[in-house]
Amino acid sequence: PTYWPSHSNRLPDILDIFIAKIPNHLNTNVTNLDDLSSDHTPILMELGAMPIKLTRLSLTPGRSNWTKFRNIVSDKISLKLSLKTTLEIDQAVQFLTTTIQDAAMASSEYNLHPIKNSKIPAHIQSLIAEKRRARAQWQRFKYPIDKARLNYLKNKLTRAFQNHKNESYHSYIQNLSTKDSSLWKATKKLLNHKQPPPPIRNSDNTWATSDTEKANVFASHLANVFKPHDISPNQTQLTRIEQSLNSPLPMALPAKHTSPGEVMHIIKKLPTRKAPGHDLISNFIVKNLPNKAVLFLTLIFNSLLRLSYFPSIWKHSNIILISKPDKPPQLPTSYRPISLLPTFSKMFEKILLKRLLPLSDKANIIPHHQFGFRAKHSTTHQLLRTVDLISTSMESKHYCAAVLLDVAQAFDRVWHDGLLYKLKKFLTAPYYLIIKSYLENRTFSVRVNYSYSVNFPILAGVPQGSDIAPFLYTIFAHDIPKTLHTSLGTYADDTIILASNDNPQTVSDRLQNHLNIIQIWSKKWKIKINDSKSSFITFSLRPGDCPPVSFNNNLIPTTPVVKYLGLTFDKRLTWAQHLKNKRKSVNSRLHLLRPLLRSKLNISNKLLIYKAILRPVWAYGIQIWGSAKSSNLRTIQAFQSICLRQIVSAPWYIKNANLHKDLKVPTLSHLTKSRFLSFHSKLTHHTNPLIKRLSSRAIPDNPHRRLKRSWPRDLLA
Repeated sequence: PTYWPSHSNRLPDILDIFIAKIPNHLNTNVTNLDDLSSDHTPILMELGAMPIKLTRLSLTPGRSNWTKFRNIVSDKISLKLSLKTTLEIDQAVQFLTTTIQDAAMASSEYNLHPIKNSKIPAHIQSLIAEKRRARAQWQRFKYPIDKARLNYLKNKLTRAFQNHKNESYHSYIQNLSTKDSSLWKATKKLLNHKQPPPPIRNSDNTWATSDTEKANVFASHLANVFKPHDISPNQTQLTRIEQSLNSPLPMALPAKHTSPGEVMHIIKKLPTRKAPGHDLISNFIVKNLPNKAVLFLTLIFNSLLRLSYFPSIWKHSNIILISKPDKPPQLPTSYRPISLLPTFSKMFEKILLKRLLPLSDKANIIPHHQFGFRAKHSTTHQLLRTVDLISTSMESKHYCAAVLLDVAQAFDRVWHDGLLYKLKKFLTAPYYLIIKSYLENRTFSVRVNYSYSVNFPILAGVPQGSDIAPFLYTIFAHDIPKTLHTSLGTYADDTIILASNDNPQTVSDRLQNHLNIIQIWSKKWKIKINDSKSSFITFSLRPGDCPPVSFNNNLIPTTPVVKYLGLTFDKRLTWAQHLKNKRKSVNSRLHLLRPLLRSKLNISNKLLIYKAILRPVWAYGIQIWGSAKSSNLRTIQAFQSICLRQIVSAPWYIKNANLHKDLKVPTLSHLTKSRFLSFHSKLTHHTNPLIKRLSSRAIPDNPHRRLKRSWPRDLLA
């Protein structure tokens, strides 16, 4: 932006624009000269003939000699080391980190951006030479006939360049393939249109313009976020927690050690393209470590398990910000923090989590209604459970009301003392002390592009992006209260409470009673519920709604539609609004992908684009909404037919049924039935009784079917 308003209600905007045609072997840099005090700042464009050096920090900026890398690491590492104290562990971790960094840089060749010289065909090069001679002839003699010849050659050259550009594009399209990932790169380029980062408004209404200023603004904001909520539990609760945390730990068996085989298994499963932490050691570098380094790392992991310690160098995280959809981009609150942690830290978390899960299962800590971050649990299971409760109510002529609670900054404000209190109840001493060490003295910095903020402490929360954070949050919220006359469903921090009865007042009373109990519980554990962002809805075919309910003496907003786990529920459960929203979403995505779907790309790749990029957008939750009326489903089926017609450029007289048959693409009805059959067949032997209950062929409680409408289980017929 070059316009910086002084009024707080106005936003910065762009007034000055460079329009230039610059050869691709020259580089440009545009700088906003915002040092002046005016509200209209000048901009400076710099042209350079030398390639721009890479500014992003990387241990492997160019080609790497991995054999040389492994030899350097093996020569420097010695397996004869003492790991008896926490200081020796920190020194060993620092030594391993430095050794890998030095070896990676020593085995890499710095690679400058290559100059992209386009290959111009010989006939165009001869036309260019002929045009230049004609221009020299006209400039020398100024004869009208020379001017006419120059114009003729200019037009001819323009047409030749245009034809060459079209042929090159068609050749590029036809050569797209999944084998070299060029097809996915092309689709990503079309879909991910990056907007330039806007300036960020500071707390004093000034604007942060540079990357460093933005990083510090975000860091200051997050420093206030990573603190427990300003909620004071009663003194009895605080005393109980303090006494528990200070009490001696009982004797326990040592933590189960790890092995080089387990470490190698984790390394092989590491995703290659993941951003590294502050040590810049990427997963790809770890995958190229020699066996000696893996043994060294195994010794460190075993010493951590033996001494119940987490290294201090692994407690620092670089945080990047992801913008939230439909939020003002100039506010720091409109961004979600993601922690980039060292790879070795995440590897040890995987080893630790593998040992913690059996302990939580043995103690039966995680409640059955919690479907988030658990093996063989999905959002579809929780959604079907919710729809079953609503459908039973509708078939019984009852009112069914639901409250969807919004937990404020659930992961970022986890109260550490409260979490440790709950962990101490079922974890053995070695594992409890490791988690305690993991949570203590953590720090963070914010990265914006290639600039970093100063470091800040983390006083609450679990780092989003770590492997163990979902487990810790699940433990922290595991004891959310339940009542006899309501149904509770949780998926991580997404919480829904339902109640049903033929009397709407009774429904609201039951929900209000449950909310009052949760209100006491949330204050007890410093959890804040956003009553203004929570929702209340009545599902019924009868007239009228249930009376509104409140939380913290504030009425929860009543809405005709709610969004839960990615699906839009309307009060009559017709799915009309959900399908309408999905049609809008896929229409915009189809518009972006149309250049590929209408190109000369082969049909198999076009179908792959549709199945991998377009269909998953609308097919999510098809097991739930697939039983909707055909009048509501028609909009999705029409969209699929439009896509198939564009893929093969079908004329108007070709029937849609023939297109689906020839291209072997199932219609919406066939896809719905096959997806639900596959989903339902896996429910019978599930370990969670709430999911196992979904395996019945009839609606739970088997109400009398009085309505002429279909429910998900009717897809089994």
